[in-house]
Amino acid sequence: MTTDHPQDAPTARVLEPGMFTTVQDMGRPGHGSIGVPPSGACDTTSLRVANRLLHNDDGAGALECTLLGPVLRFTRDAVVCLTGAVCPKATVGEGERARPLAACVPHRVLAGERVAIGGLATGARAYLAIDAGFDLPPVLGSVATLASARLGGHRGRALRAGDDLPLAPPSPRPPREPSEPIAPWLTRSLARRTLRVTPALHADLFDNDAMRTLTSEALTVADQSDRVGVRLRGPSLRSTLPTGSLESEGAITGAIQVPHDAPPIILGVDRPTTGGYPVLACVIAADLPILAALRPRDTVRFALVTRRVARELHRAHERELDAHLPPAGTSQ
Repeated sequence: MTTDHPQDAPTARVLEPGMFTTVQDMGRPGHGSIGVPPSGACDTTSLRVANRLLHNDDGAGALECTLLGPVLRFTRDAVVCLTGAVCPKATVGEGERARPLAACVPHRVLAGERVAIGGLATGARAYLAIDAGFDLPPVLGSVATLASARLGGHRGRALRAGDDLPLAPPSPRPPREPSEPIAPWLTRSLARRTLRVTPALHADLFDNDAMRTLTSEALTVADQSDRVGVRLRGPSLRSTLPTGSLESEGAITGAIQVPHDAPPIILGVDRPTTGGYPVLACVIAADLPILAALRPRDTVRFALVTRRVARELHRAHERELDAHLPPAGTSQ
């Protein structure tokens, strides 16, 4: 899908696209019946922090940068905010006027200036939000990019050099200053490499050692991991079902699918809407940002919790986020 914009409309010109940079928001849930996954930011906590610091709505579109971020040049004054993975070489400006683009702090960018994200030192994904967001048409209520279907975002794909991302009119509201720095809390919350899980409906279809193996052995993130799913390398987890005997069922983000005699796959936000592999466990909602932060060859462990504890942890995570930085439009 292409969209024409006036030639004098403000844009962010893509000088270098990064490894895989897409426009993402909070996603488009509720369309699984027509085969459309939710998509959206893999780490919605980092996305919301960036948007809230700019007085954007939580669901404003931002750039999700994977492992290596883009270089952009803005044609209007803007305020940007970088969150998520640590980006030690991120800068605003060039040459002698280059200045560090610190995380979780709004930065003013003048028309004509360049923003360079660089490589991500820890974590797999960083988020760059712009005041008022991008001026892109929603598809099924969202500007999230689903590249496999060429849906949403900028022309339904990852950014390329030479792309011009249309910017919404600048916000009249000044950036926010949280009562205390939020970067340390966000960094701590993303640093853990233990994913808490609850048993899934198919847990009783596995032999007795499967859950014990999952929660006692370290697994390694495979190079083939992406927004569709995180593939793991490690011990195989055996189900008691004959291969192909399970009918396809609805799939959810965080589900740990186990192919026959193979290491598990954790489904991501661009996952298929149905799946035919048995599901041993599900990553809890509070830990999905950690799942998004996993890099190829990272080591990850799993810990079993009850569904009640999972709900409590999710509520606690949301309370902590709101305590540090309430949604735009609410008082601090």
